[in-house]
Amino acid sequence: MSSYIYKRVQVGDNPSMDMQQKLNSPNIPRMKLSVIDVSKPEKQTLQPLLEAATQQGFLLIDGHGFTQSEVDELFTICKRFFTGTDHEEKLKYPIDQRNFGYSSFDAENLNPNRSTDYKESFNFSQINFVNGAVNQTPNYELNKYDSANPIPPFFSERMDFLSQIIIKLHTQARHITKLLSMAMGVEDVNFFLKRFEPSEPSPSTFRMLRYPLVRPDSTGKTDPHVRAGAHTDYGALTLLFQREGEQGLQLQLDGHNWTDVEFVPSKHEGMAPPLVVNFGDMMSYWTNGVLKSTMHRVRFEPGQTRDSDRYSIVFFFEPTVTTKLVPVPCQLVQTQKTKTNTGPEMTSLEYLIKKLEATYKFT
Repeated sequence: MSSYIYKRVQVGDNPSMDMQQKLNSPNIPRMKLSVIDVSKPEKQTLQPLLEAATQQGFLLIDGHGFTQSEVDELFTICKRFFTGTDHEEKLKYPIDQRNFGYSSFDAENLNPNRSTDYKESFNFSQINFVNGAVNQTPNYELNKYDSANPIPPFFSERMDFLSQIIIKLHTQARHITKLLSMAMGVEDVNFFLKRFEPSEPSPSTFRMLRYPLVRPDSTGKTDPHVRAGAHTDYGALTLLFQREGEQGLQLQLDGHNWTDVEFVPSKHEGMAPPLVVNFGDMMSYWTNGVLKSTMHRVRFEPGQTRDSDRYSIVFFFEPTVTTKLVPVPCQLVQTQKTKTNTGPEMTSLEYLIKKLEATYKFT
């Protein structure tokens, strides 16, 4: 199977009354994620990076180089596409097996009474991270858009800006993995860099989402306070832009209880808030569970109403499709008592496909 659609594990569609009461309780603990300023010398970042990656699976990246004006413009584009483009026009660009295109509210066979993850999205994939071109043919040297599934004119007119953002995200993610290899004690500090080459095909995806007002016909069968249901991410790293006033991120660090994550502004004047970064199932598998893939969800913040839209912009960072997921060669991984990477050797793409086929039916 050579094509793929990138999704995530979801659980908890029908939370118990006990869990709903816990969610509504003002006594939910709050925490600040570790902030790693990647503009500082490496010796100041390695230990806190390793601790966050192995203990929480989540961290904040500051010093990332994204200005507040860039991120504001990005969210403006996101909002204008979803709310300013006719639905019929968006449906002309349906998501395909390469994970490129528009996904409507019912594209994933969602329960019509379900309010938790009622959303629409647009995925940019098949990306050449050297020049930022998206929707490429498998042979990136052709440097042509695939006419079988063109880019909506709204985005085509803004691709210069979007391509710059996508390249910066990929560059920042690669830098994080290099720091990670150093923190883990991998002998070859470029171990991860070699497996996230910008010129080679990968399942990496840049995604814009809109969680609109909750369906008026919702019958309350799902928790009305949760906007994005509990899940872990399938892949390697996820990078998410923050917006003040739209927090709501909760982590399940102990497997039972939820913890609110507090908003943290950037310490750099004029720059966007720190990126939220988390490690996915693939990275945990690749490291025999040393790096943590944490269950998380997004709830409504106090003061938000069920008729307020929420926009999300996320980058799923994945190794090149031929990367073999043999255990990372370092003592930290090799001495791990509980080994998760013990099955047949797989490539990163085979791993993602296996994950998807365990949850979704492909025809």
